[in-house]
Amino acid sequence: MGQEVLREPLSTGWTVKSTDFSTAEELSTPVPGTVQEVLSRSGLLPDPYYGTNETEVQWVGERNWEYNLVFTPEAFDSQRVYRLNFRGLDTYAKVYLNDSLILTADNMFRSWQVPVTSLLKAGTNHLRVAFTAPLEALAATIQNLPYALNKTSVNDTGDPRMANFARKAQFQFGWDWGLRLVTQGIWRPVYLESWEHARLEEVQYFQEEVETARARMGIRAAIDRRSPGAYELRLRDMNTGRLLAKRGLTKTEQEVYFNFQIDQPRLWWPNGHGEAHRYHLSLELWKDGEKLDEQEKKIGIRTVELVQRPDSYGTSFYFKINGRPVFTKGASYIPQDAILTRVTAQQKTDLLVQAQNAHFNLIRVWGGGIYEDEHFYDQCDSLGLMVWQDFMFACAAYPANPAFLANVEAEVRENVRRLRNHPSIITWCGNNEVDLAMRNWGWQKKYDIKGEDEQDMYNNYTKIFQELIPEVLAETDPERPYSHTTPLSSSYKIAERGHNTLHYWGVWHGPDDFTGYETKVGRYMNEYGFQSFPDMETIASFADSSQWSLDSPVMAHHQKSYIGNGLIGKFTEQYGEPASDFPAFVEQSQQVQYEGIRRAILAHRLRYGYCMGTTFWQLNDCWPAPSWSAIDYYGRPKVLFDELPNLYAPIVAAAVGDEKDPQLAVISDYPGGTEVSLRWAKRKVGSTGVLESGEKQVLVLRAGTQLMIPPAGMVPEKKEETEIQLFVRDERMSVFKWSGRQLPIRLPEEEDWQKFPELLKED
Repeated sequence: MGQEVLREPLSTGWTVKSTDFSTAEELSTPVPGTVQEVLSRSGLLPDPYYGTNETEVQWVGERNWEYNLVFTPEAFDSQRVYRLNFRGLDTYAKVYLNDSLILTADNMFRSWQVPVTSLLKAGTNHLRVAFTAPLEALAATIQNLPYALNKTSVNDTGDPRMANFARKAQFQFGWDWGLRLVTQGIWRPVYLESWEHARLEEVQYFQEEVETARARMGIRAAIDRRSPGAYELRLRDMNTGRLLAKRGLTKTEQEVYFNFQIDQPRLWWPNGHGEAHRYHLSLELWKDGEKLDEQEKKIGIRTVELVQRPDSYGTSFYFKINGRPVFTKGASYIPQDAILTRVTAQQKTDLLVQAQNAHFNLIRVWGGGIYEDEHFYDQCDSLGLMVWQDFMFACAAYPANPAFLANVEAEVRENVRRLRNHPSIITWCGNNEVDLAMRNWGWQKKYDIKGEDEQDMYNNYTKIFQELIPEVLAETDPERPYSHTTPLSSSYKIAERGHNTLHYWGVWHGPDDFTGYETKVGRYMNEYGFQSFPDMETIASFADSSQWSLDSPVMAHHQKSYIGNGLIGKFTEQYGEPASDFPAFVEQSQQVQYEGIRRAILAHRLRYGYCMGTTFWQLNDCWPAPSWSAIDYYGRPKVLFDELPNLYAPIVAAAVGDEKDPQLAVISDYPGGTEVSLRWAKRKVGSTGVLESGEKQVLVLRAGTQLMIPPAGMVPEKKEETEIQLFVRDERMSVFKWSGRQLPIRLPEEEDWQKFPELLKED
């Protein structure tokens, strides 16, 4: 009997060079890696993040590059089957093994498995990966367009625009919070895989029936068999070693479905609602009494339902996990570096742990970035962080010719199959703001898209997001809900605000001040935000002290929003304290960002039952710059993030109502009742001495909002501040600092708004 399945990483010994120059130097590089990364490391490229260096590095993404590897397979055996597995090529590449073309790649989001048994030699082999720059690969396509579809890729800062025609991370072409850095390279691992008799290709777990006493589960396995024999699949619990099920294979079976049972199942719950329990399972492939292969997975047992139901206010939008309505609290996540291969597993873990500790229960993986790696989703699984997963389309209209559709179908199918065993992923979403943009951003007039061209643009949308993707999901992952876009309603139209998901940008891109956050609330707030500057230590990493002003060339270059620095200045003047110098202004910008998002989050939570989700823009950064982030590129929390535990805690307090006669709101997303202890102390601003203090017990009957008259002495005067700490038993939930100069949050105008939780009950 041959050895088990072997997987040899091809990670060292690579070189890279530009093929546009006959005398180009070959540089040693590990894989995964990108050209920009190796050039920077070799001192041949200035730091793209420093000063205005972004403009000096654009040539790299416009050149053609070639990776080469000379390797000898470990323990070569002519009886074995060999294949190369490229987990990610960025993006347009031709791959040659021993001078034979074996692969043409055109999608950063796909992996590529190529049989190479007939080409591989026992001795030295030569692997060559030749990359073509996107500008060259797409030139003919862009030049021959019947109408200006490419111009709708409004965040693409290149000329011509091309991002929406490339199946590549859209943010790399530029965004209003990030630089343009069009990377190329082998961005995920490469393996030489081999086996003799058979291997497990894919394993998927299903929930057929979940009850208190038992969970009836299903498992589907795909097997690549190359030789006859007595084959058997064995499913084992890795925590106990117990065999849960086994199944023999007939002579011809290549795909098998069978059942197993878990007694007294422990459910997977989101952060704050229970344990994020997972079962560690291993499916083993045996032949003639010897184990050939196995796949280990950690699965969670949970149900998810997306409730979209018409009511007197519009249309609801909320998730039920294990039958329980859950108010989602989170933020949108973008890639943690514009050079993706520099992000470590530990950096991803650190960021997600920070989110869990701040009482997040959801991370939205935004559609202009990437489908993250297994480690990212495994961390979300273990931390109880639900994932809203966009497909990788954002803020542009997309083509739908047969080749593009076939490429997208393969991308969607692969990534859904790769990720569908993760309990953290609770929903798929077709795109970010594409439908909204087509209907509200004026592309038709600006780019002369009219008549049949406009109809073609809408037809393309239908083909991708309302036909192709849901059809693939129905086949590959029918248990999870899908939305064709976010948002499903428009903040531009008052009549739509009470329906489904909403992105509210009236405070930034519109004319509203922070009061807009308090009054313009939808059923599920999936985007809103306000910018601030990162800490001075971060600013010093990209700008020397001569550039420390709002209108300096470097500060203007790092501000990618067309109104960014001016708007930060305007709102800081309106809501902040006077700043004596630039560092003081930076600190005030963070305080003002927090004030705006504080109002938004509390306004959303006040309306529990009507509004059932708050996901601000954005959690993190991909480079050091002013942006909407709560944590900057170097992982330094801003004031907003430091305060998020007090905004996202299961139970929080807020001053609400009329300025002259404020009330205290206690807001809970606990599913049941509990007793809360309010402990408060009033001080003069800047003083440690306590003017008045007290404690009050409040019985919270259910999830939602309860109002109370503040106890005597709690309401601060103009130059005072009251700190209120909320405890459940001996565990502190949150801290609310009520400043005398801070206006209360406006209450909903509806007379019966405190009955909003009733909207969550089934008809």
